[in-house]
Amino acid sequence: MSASREKRQRQGDPVAGLTQKQIQERKEAQIKKRNTVIYTVIGVIVAVLVVALLVWHSGFFQSRTTALTVDGRNYTPGEVAFYYNSAKQQNAYYLSMMGMYDTSKSAKEQYYDEAAGTTYYDYFMDNAKNQIVYTKTLADAAKEEGMTLSEDSQASVEAQIDSYKSQATQTGYPSLNSFLKAYFGPYMNQNVLRSCLEESYLANQYRQAHSDSLTYDDAALQSYYEENQNSLDTFEYRSMFFSGTAESTTDADGNTVEATEEEKTAAMEAAKEKADALLAQVEGGESFDNAANDLLGEEPNLTYDGQQSVLGSSLNSAISEWLTDSARKAGDVAVVDSTSGYYVVQFDNRFLDENDIGQADIRHILVKAEVAEGAEEPTDEAKEAAKEKAQSILDEFEAGDKTSESFAALANEYSEDPGSNTNGGLYEDVTENTSFFQGFLDWIFADGRKAGDTGLVENTQTDQWGWHVMYLDKVDNPQWKVTADNALRSADMSAWTEELTSGIEAVDGSGLKYVE
Repeated sequence: MSASREKRQRQGDPVAGLTQKQIQERKEAQIKKRNTVIYTVIGVIVAVLVVALLVWHSGFFQSRTTALTVDGRNYTPGEVAFYYNSAKQQNAYYLSMMGMYDTSKSAKEQYYDEAAGTTYYDYFMDNAKNQIVYTKTLADAAKEEGMTLSEDSQASVEAQIDSYKSQATQTGYPSLNSFLKAYFGPYMNQNVLRSCLEESYLANQYRQAHSDSLTYDDAALQSYYEENQNSLDTFEYRSMFFSGTAESTTDADGNTVEATEEEKTAAMEAAKEKADALLAQVEGGESFDNAANDLLGEEPNLTYDGQQSVLGSSLNSAISEWLTDSARKAGDVAVVDSTSGYYVVQFDNRFLDENDIGQADIRHILVKAEVAEGAEEPTDEAKEAAKEKAQSILDEFEAGDKTSESFAALANEYSEDPGSNTNGGLYEDVTENTSFFQGFLDWIFADGRKAGDTGLVENTQTDQWGWHVMYLDKVDNPQWKVTADNALRSADMSAWTEELTSGIEAVDGSGLKYVE
């Protein structure tokens, strides 16, 4: 080998010319450098994993997944939780009262239909999906027509959010968001809540606008009446019921002994015999009242209320078919059986009640009872003072010309109701379903009430203690027309909603598992 070639080999060999100690030190330095790089990389990876884990547990990723897709729009778990929780709250209390649902357990652990394998979670979620489809469809239609939230709807949204804030404070939660997470689930926050509320109110606002646009003339109402006379007519009749229930007994040990089949049959036969006897008396010329009252003296367990006047839709199901028979005429009498006994029934009359108030305009003057500072409610003396003032206002009205205009002037002068004390105390189109307290409605819709009637009604509601001076300003529609209008409107609204939402479905997404 030439000298030049040996020189090149020495120059290419990194350990050439080094001692064994130097060579070992170089190897150790290389290993240390390599380990430092490895540990640094591992540290970075661990740090990234820790951050990712923290973000995962914060719900950042889950909250942004798609729980449902409806007509091209993706809904997050928080948004679906809003509707799910609403559906659950609407149904769970009633179901728990019926003993069908345990509020202390998860809905996923309880069967709605065990044979079908359907849990209450499935039941509530199906309701939520239907509501999402309904809300989105109507809200989209509203936006397409340029409708925006009204001031009233905006105020309702704020009021509902304020209500949640109040609940958060009362239950000790440090913030509204922490309360919402506990109430709706971990992926709910104030922004999601507001968005859901605004869309819901817009949808309902659009629905109400369409409902208000529907009108039905007298011909349409009359046509509805002719198809539903049995439920809209008022029936006058007399009846007495003879129970055929066999009484249970008690044995020597105090245990209840149920009646035997023979005893049950005998009890029904005895009831039939008594009913037949009363029928024979009436058919023989005795008045129903006299025959029935004579029986009351003999059998104290019987009851008799004389002639009854009942709307067809409220008739006892056991006797309604007999009473509503189109062939029925005044004076007809018969024994009608039921599962627990026999009725003797006499048909007197049926008619369409044009005087039964269904909708009215009412004027009122609220006189509040004074509540002393620091007290929770007014004293009896304060309530009596409010009543005396209300009576004096009524006396002032009665001493004048007793017109709607004169009552309106008194309402503007004296009423403490901020909702009506600048428009003469007037509330229009009041029905029995209007959200007034029951005593107020009871006065308006009392039997025999007519336009121009006046009176006093006590208000016992919290923060509304006092007395109302009442004036029935106008009767707009009899009850049968209100019923017909509501039925026609309801049918048309259902058809309209079904057409809008037809073919639109909620498709499950991967994020649905994060709801409850």
